[in-house]
Amino acid sequence: MKEKINIDTLISFSKGKYSYNTYLRVKEWFLNSHSDEEFESLLLNQWNELNNQSHNRDDSLDYLLEKIQSNIWSEESREIKSIRLWKYYRQIAAILFIPVLTFSLWYYFLASDNEPVMLVQHVNQSWVEINAPEGARVEFLLPDSTRGWLNSGSKLKYPASFNKTRKIELVGEAWFDVEHIDQSEFIVGVSNMDIKVLGTQFNVSAYSSDNLTDVTLERGKIEIIGKSGVFNQVLAPNEQISYDKNDRQITLSKVDAARFSAWKEGYLVIDNEPLGQVISRIERWYNVDIEIQDEKLKRYRFKATFKDEPLEDVLKLLAKTTPIIYKIDDRITDSNGILIQKKVSIKLKE
Repeated sequence: MKEKINIDTLISFSKGKYSYNTYLRVKEWFLNSHSDEEFESLLLNQWNELNNQSHNRDDSLDYLLEKIQSNIWSEESREIKSIRLWKYYRQIAAILFIPVLTFSLWYYFLASDNEPVMLVQHVNQSWVEINAPEGARVEFLLPDSTRGWLNSGSKLKYPASFNKTRKIELVGEAWFDVEHIDQSEFIVGVSNMDIKVLGTQFNVSAYSSDNLTDVTLERGKIEIIGKSGVFNQVLAPNEQISYDKNDRQITLSKVDAARFSAWKEGYLVIDNEPLGQVISRIERWYNVDIEIQDEKLKRYRFKATFKDEPLEDVLKLLAKTTPIIYKIDDRITDSNGILIQKKVSIKLKE
């Protein structure tokens, strides 16, 4: 039988003096006993206890309720942070496991007491990986103090410690503010090109599902080298290079570079673009699966800027400027009880 909550327990809890087990008991009791007369009586008793200590509170139970809820939410927040940290450390541990295991086996079978070994020469480079979940943006800081943002559905991989050449690998989209270090190149590798910099700010969009790879320079200078050897291009500020994976052609354009990195500030910018071209960005931004049922609709152009707007608000605006109707399906669970991705269908009005 569970131990009952009493006035002393509530007083200690509201003062922040409680164990984890007590927190679980109070949370369960608080969530399930709101219509209980004993619940109201205990709260009133504690209120009177607090009121005797201070007459500056409102003569209501709101303060006590807020105090208890605050402690519950605080504890919940610590739980969420612990889970996130555990997932992060587990991810790093998984990446480090292979090189550590390789070294251990080598050392056990090949090293001997009579032959001292050079450890650094035989240990494989360890890598760290950062993932931005669908519908989220992640800020990062690299070992050399280079900082940046990783966009929804993207992955960044880099060595745990940099040597003279600082090379990282990117799948997806990222914005970089590269720390300048004398005699040390910084290279971003994507599927079809390497981007070499010394110290600069630029944006790279290289999703594997997109036909175009875009590199946009805000400040400084970067050199872009095609891995197939078909191009070598130096960019100046407010220039963008687009590489078409299908025809292996590049296009150099003058642009407003800030528009292409506005996503890191929470802006979704559509600048006179056909819906068929931006649909993948909208899907990643809101972590949804969108089906356009009329090919003609893909050619409709839109110009809009959204700042952390809900998906339905975006669809409503599109429907006001274009003869379309849309439907958002309720999310359902799969056979494992996991919620599947939200689905949206869009078609022209008849």
